[in-house]
Amino acid sequence: MKFAPLIVFSAITTLLPGCTFLPSQPHDNQAIDMSFLVEPGQLLPLSTLNDITGKEIALNTPGRKKLVILFATWCPDSQRAMKALHQSPLIQDSSVDIVAIAREEQGSEVASWAAENKIKTTLVADTDRSIYRQFAHAGIPRFIMVDEQNRIVDAVLAEGEKQIEQIHW
Repeated sequence: MKFAPLIVFSAITTLLPGCTFLPSQPHDNQAIDMSFLVEPGQLLPLSTLNDITGKEIALNTPGRKKLVILFATWCPDSQRAMKALHQSPLIQDSSVDIVAIAREEQGSEVASWAAENKIKTTLVADTDRSIYRQFAHAGIPRFIMVDEQNRIVDAVLAEGEKQIEQIHW
C-alpha cells in the first residue's frame, strides 16, 4: 500500500492548525492557543523595526494606515497570502504601509525567498519570535490592520482561501 504515508501525512496536516509549528519543531496534542494578544482599539505595540536590509521602518507614523503581516516563508497559507496580496490592488495603495514580518527566519533566507517569489513588500526577519510574541502564541499568517492613529482596527488569522478579503479598515 504505497499511498498510506501520503494519506497519513494529509490527515495530520488537515487536523493541525495551519502553520502553527516550524516543520522541525516538536509538539504534542495539547490545545493550541491561537488567540491574539492584541485587541481592536489598542495602539500598535511596535514603533520601529529594521527591515532585512537594515533600514529602519517607522510604524508609528500618524496619518497612514498600516497592514502588518506575520508569516513564514515555509508556510503554505503564508505563501498563498503573500501571493494574493501581490496580485491585489492593495499592494499599489499608496495610503497603506505594508510590513511583512517573517517569524523565526534569518534575513538572508527571507531575502532569497522574496527574490524567488518577486515579493516587493517591506520585509522584516523576526529571528527569535520576539516581535511575533507581542501579537500571538501560535498560528500564521496573521493580518493586523492599523488605522491612521496607530490603533489596531482588527487582527485576523488568515488561513485558507480568500485571505485578502479579510483585510479592512
